[in-house]
Amino acid sequence: MKRLGIFSVLILLICLVSESQAQGVGRDNRPDSSSTAGREVSLVKELKLTEAQDKEMRRIRTVYSNRILKLRSEIIGKSIQYRDLLRDPAASEDSIRAKGREIEAVDTQLIRERIDFEIEMRKILTPEQFQRWYSAMDQQPAKKKPIR
Repeated sequence: MKRLGIFSVLILLICLVSESQAQGVGRDNRPDSSSTAGREVSLVKELKLTEAQDKEMRRIRTVYSNRILKLRSEIIGKSIQYRDLLRDPAASEDSIRAKGREIEAVDTQLIRERIDFEIEMRKILTPEQFQRWYSAMDQQPAKKKPIR
């Protein structure tokens, strides 16, 4: 059972990595790193950030991106375990529900991290800058929800 779960996680990660690399080429819904860097430069110019604001914005983005990525990975892993439990005729209803609650708890934590990120951004931007930044964020293509 454990080997199957580990194998499933490895396959999922390989698929996610190959999918993200494939989408960076010739598609607009997930830009590659060079266009992301260009978008950041454009955003800095559009918002008219000071050097200190730009530096703090990058720091906050890095911190929260790492946290959010870790939580998304955790959700993926727990979702695989959940599916394994559903497929296992010997798994109890309690264990299936417990795994669902674990996913729900991590998902709640993910939402809190996103809220904290936006609050941190509000602290470094002027109200006008924040409005422009928030509008720019709304115009980005929708990201895929995590696999559940």
